[in-house]
Amino acid sequence: MTIPRVFVTSTFTATFSCSDCGKSYQKDVSPFIGHEAEVKLKYKCKCGHSFSVILERRRSIRKERSFKGHIIQNQKKWHGVVTDLSKHGLKFKVLEKSDIKVKRSAEVRFVLDNPNGSKITRIVKIKRAFSPLVFGCEFVDDVHYDDLGKYFLFNF
Repeated sequence: MTIPRVFVTSTFTATFSCSDCGKSYQKDVSPFIGHEAEVKLKYKCKCGHSFSVILERRRSIRKERSFKGHIIQNQKKWHGVVTDLSKHGLKFKVLEKSDIKVKRSAEVRFVLDNPNGSKITRIVKIKRAFSPLVFGCEFVDDVHYDDLGKYFLFNF
């Protein structure tokens, strides 16, 4: 059984929906916003039913993708794949071990799966290394006026 995700609003509240009685309640989740790790909460509804949820603190939903591309940092280039994408960032998996540095900027280039096969180039900040091969990246500029912006309009 998968644990449902609840999304946090800009006012740091989340809506908990009971699967037994169907009622929803908004709760303040601000004490959990600063945590680095995934936050799993247990909630007890007024009807008595208890259930667990995971707080989703992202600004926008990420969607799994598989776009071939490469990442460049300090004039070194690593081939890989964009494994998920959102309006604010992406996850990139390199094909071989790299010396990519976290908290530094890099350039990511990849090709969309749209009919034009649009080539996208973005400057990102490497926010996190999930493993020696997988990196969480945030777009330095998350305003997308090119084909990536159109892609978000029609595919998200």
